[in-house]
Amino acid sequence: MSAAAVATWAFVLLATCAAWNVLSCWRSPLRRYPGPFLARWTNLWRFYHTLRGDIHLVNLRAHQRYGPVVRTGPNQLDLDLPALVKTIYSSDGRFRKTDFYPPASTVVDGRVAYNLFSLRDPAEHARQKRAVAKHYSLAGTLALQPHVDDTIRLLRRSLDERYMGADGFGEGFDLGEWVKMYAWDVIGQVTFSKHFGYLSSGRDFDGHLWMSDRGADYLSSVSQIPWLDRIVDKNPIFPVGGATALLGPTMKRLDDRYAGRDDRDPVQAAAQPDFLDRFLEVQRAQPDVVDRQRVLSYLSINMLAGADTTAITIKAVLYYALRTGGVWGRLVAACEEAGLAAGEIASFAQARAVPYLEAVVREAMRLHPGVAMVLPRCVPHGGLGLPDGNVVPPGTSVGMNPFVLGRNRTVWGPDADDFRPERWLRADGETEEAFAVRLAGMNAADLTFGAGSRVCLGKHLGLLQAYKVVATLAVSYDLEMMEPEKEWWVRSAFFMRQGELKVRMRRRD
Repeated sequence: MSAAAVATWAFVLLATCAAWNVLSCWRSPLRRYPGPFLARWTNLWRFYHTLRGDIHLVNLRAHQRYGPVVRTGPNQLDLDLPALVKTIYSSDGRFRKTDFYPPASTVVDGRVAYNLFSLRDPAEHARQKRAVAKHYSLAGTLALQPHVDDTIRLLRRSLDERYMGADGFGEGFDLGEWVKMYAWDVIGQVTFSKHFGYLSSGRDFDGHLWMSDRGADYLSSVSQIPWLDRIVDKNPIFPVGGATALLGPTMKRLDDRYAGRDDRDPVQAAAQPDFLDRFLEVQRAQPDVVDRQRVLSYLSINMLAGADTTAITIKAVLYYALRTGGVWGRLVAACEEAGLAAGEIASFAQARAVPYLEAVVREAMRLHPGVAMVLPRCVPHGGLGLPDGNVVPPGTSVGMNPFVLGRNRTVWGPDADDFRPERWLRADGETEEAFAVRLAGMNAADLTFGAGSRVCLGKHLGLLQAYKVVATLAVSYDLEMMEPEKEWWVRSAFFMRQGELKVRMRRRD
């Protein structure tokens, strides 16, 4: 075939594709909804902004420009409608997860292992969740508190050895990095009864924390065009990136436990079982439901999401409390009034009994949720009715971004962009009934941990880690933020990661 013929056929092919795209866009039932021009034609618009890490800001600006319903893809609508949270993220599973989620799966022994996040089938999800749900309940999480206490002691010892001045404030350092290492060592301790070693070494000695960030970068972008994952991470010849690459240490620790090579004290193991103990117990009791691959999928949830979101929350609490006038001082006073003392590790019950601490944590999570991307669902048969009377057709991908919902002025008021913990407390002159109604409205618009049947399984564990360590730091140290007027950088790549949190500290006696 001549070069001219090749060029002609290439032109015909491109013209046909262009004509098909124009026709599809013109005939689309979503054409009535406004949004960025490029997003009407391709998912590359979302891919680009997740790759840049600014999708949270782009989503917010789009709603400010176009309103509560924004078209962000050929078949996707981004909503800022708190009244529809319970409909879309319901407990009945009618709005099923889209193909956005499977890239978070891993490959084990040549097979794709879907986890509780990436599973789309509601019935199978319920079956797999039922087997382990009690271990993530509040009661199950409280049983892990000694593991968390051990890690907080290690964190304090590491900070004391490195950053305490002889008399007064010591040198400045990035407390945010230590918070991240704390969160990862907690996950190692509660999952395997063994810290990963980040707090002891004071650094990302094995590169796993860096690798985890790259995995989140991969998932956030590839999930916008899911078929790419089958080529890049799920191909059987040379997989690159993705969740599977993060499973190496997890698989080794599982194999060591199976083979009895983990050197655990049998007495301590019996007294303080970890998540892996519990998963293996479920495997023995329900071998038809839980096999080795399923145990790995449970472990992968802890590894992929258990540390990063918790570290992000703790860093957000410290950042906003330290740089907002009067908040940190009031928080310290509230913890002391509740009986917390320097040198002691706050129990979860003690920390939760401090209303102002709860207000600070919830306000930080509102402004800075762990995940700041649209969490899409597929509209079921019958469509989705919108407040304006329009009906979104079945098969459309719809969802909401927790970052955007957290700034909805209908719910949060004209100061929605401000950090004001008092909004979570009953105001002077406000009746109990009025506060209950207002609080219910705020709770309904809170997607920090998801909602409905797919609410985050590790919610209680994440909150336990956050409340305990913030309360303990508050009564143990005077913290002084360096350059409080300086905004930190934020990158939204699945998780809403932050930059440095530079502080100086001194021990409170």
